[in-house]
Amino acid sequence: VCGQVTKRPIFDFVSTDINPNAALTVFAHPDNYSFGILQSGIHWQWFIERCSTIKSDPRYTSNTVFDSFPWPQKPTIAQVKKVATRSVALRKLREELRQKHNLPLRELYRSLELPGAHPLKAAHDALDAAVREAYGMTKKANPLEFLLDLNAKVVAAEEAGASIEGPGLPSFVTKTKQFISADCIHP
Repeated sequence: VCGQVTKRPIFDFVSTDINPNAALTVFAHPDNYSFGILQSGIHWQWFIERCSTIKSDPRYTSNTVFDSFPWPQKPTIAQVKKVATRSVALRKLREELRQKHNLPLRELYRSLELPGAHPLKAAHDALDAAVREAYGMTKKANPLEFLLDLNAKVVAAEEAGASIEGPGLPSFVTKTKQFISADCIHP
């Protein structure tokens, strides 16, 4: 899930014992790879460009942000594992920092706006590098230009009847258990 009205989408897994209300956007992908793609800076840039607003507050909407967001089309199993591993490391670090500094997740992310080194910035940079690899995106590529181009290619392929990779784990991943962890918010 992530908050529907947010300046920066912060994703987290939520126990199925929780029934989220309309203030949250729920994503039915329980795997660490999907989490990593969604929590990446690449997805955040897409969000900033595509989100709607309530007053002046950015709003995560499925039709303008999620539905139009192209997922990596040809990641390797090694790249999928790298994104998943780094997303688990990111969540673990977030929780350690939250506990150490007695901060809610939102306040922890606000600390990223301060100048200087920050372990969470480094973890996000590592995740972003893995996500770029999964997309086949170079370090110098503009993520928005890359994603817009990929979006056009995916639409053309879909219209031509070719199979495409949609949201979630790539279709070649048959052993999904290795990509699912138990960490989540509990009631």
